[in-house]
Amino acid sequence: MFKYTKYFTNYIFIGVTALGCILGGHWLWLGFVFVILGGLAGDYLLGDHGEAPKYSYPQILTLIMYSYLPVIIGAAVVFIWTMTPHDLFGIGAAVASMTGYDALGAKAGNQFIDLVGAALGMGIMFAITNVIMAHELIHRTWNPVSMFFGRWFFAMTGGIPFEVEHVYGHHKTLGQPHDASLSLRGDSYWAFYSSAPFKQIAYAWDVERERLAKYGHSVYWIGNKMIRSTLRIAVVWTIVYLLGGWIAVGMYTVAFWMSKMMYEAIGYQFHHGQVCAPGEPDGVRHSWNCNRLMSQVILFNVSKHSEHHEHPNRPFHELAKVKPGESPILNTGCVTNAILAYCPPLFRKVMGPQILKWDQEFATEAEKKIAAEQNVASGLAVYNQSGNAAHA
Repeated sequence: MFKYTKYFTNYIFIGVTALGCILGGHWLWLGFVFVILGGLAGDYLLGDHGEAPKYSYPQILTLIMYSYLPVIIGAAVVFIWTMTPHDLFGIGAAVASMTGYDALGAKAGNQFIDLVGAALGMGIMFAITNVIMAHELIHRTWNPVSMFFGRWFFAMTGGIPFEVEHVYGHHKTLGQPHDASLSLRGDSYWAFYSSAPFKQIAYAWDVERERLAKYGHSVYWIGNKMIRSTLRIAVVWTIVYLLGGWIAVGMYTVAFWMSKMMYEAIGYQFHHGQVCAPGEPDGVRHSWNCNRLMSQVILFNVSKHSEHHEHPNRPFHELAKVKPGESPILNTGCVTNAILAYCPPLFRKVMGPQILKWDQEFATEAEKKIAAEQNVASGLAVYNQSGNAAHA
């Protein structure tokens, strides 16, 4: 039974985040701190998962994913409640009635810096819940129900281009210079983050322009998926404003930003430093993978990234455990690596030796030449052992 119920783990993180909002004050940081520490500890203490189990009732896993939408909406409402001058939906009164805790009194003492903490915590929840669920569901292009849930998961997190760019862009341009998810060896996460979202939007807009032109429609037609995504996000923002006013909109935007930061950090690590020679097909060697149990569970197997790229329409629960030597495997968990990405020197210290090992074990001869050129161009000592390269 655990093989099904383990995918409810994110309920715990969502519940703790909502609890922090109810408790008020400095407790508003509870969700943010709990997820960071829980993710790091889980990656370290729980070790690797076993072989992928067989699921006789995969529909249950789909229903689990669907169930996260009302749950995360509920958490978002509690988050907005912390910023309203009134008792939105009587949440405070209900808490006092059931527990005796003066949630309204605690809320009255909330400080701006603590509201920021709540927004950062909510943003991480959006990243590991909304974006992860949506990533899985929007690949099921044949299933309108899954697409509906996936699109609204994205709408809550400001995900404008992902439905188009990821499925019809990144999965086709993997490792190529115009791949918006590509990060070279010299690219810090912050350099990557400052450009990748804009590349994704531009590429997705071009994909939609070409798709609509085939049917004789302008790129500005309402059938443009980018326009529809923007409208869904506008609906979310409008609801947030109506419920909580401008302060809620501002803090919800901070949560948007944090969600994007966290998700892009996860994506940044999966293809960082690997090269694909022009004219050569991409393969399982062009994605980093992770077998850590915590990363597997809270990220719904997106950590098995090579097989996901090889079989993008394969449901997450059918992705096999990555075997050493078959595909590149990270030494650390995905959650840990994503957090390390925010500190480039630490990230390079951890990833540099692994990337050099990738050159030896997975790169073709053409890719080794490109890798050597990138090593020199990076100017980083970790890739240039002669001692002449400068440290970042």
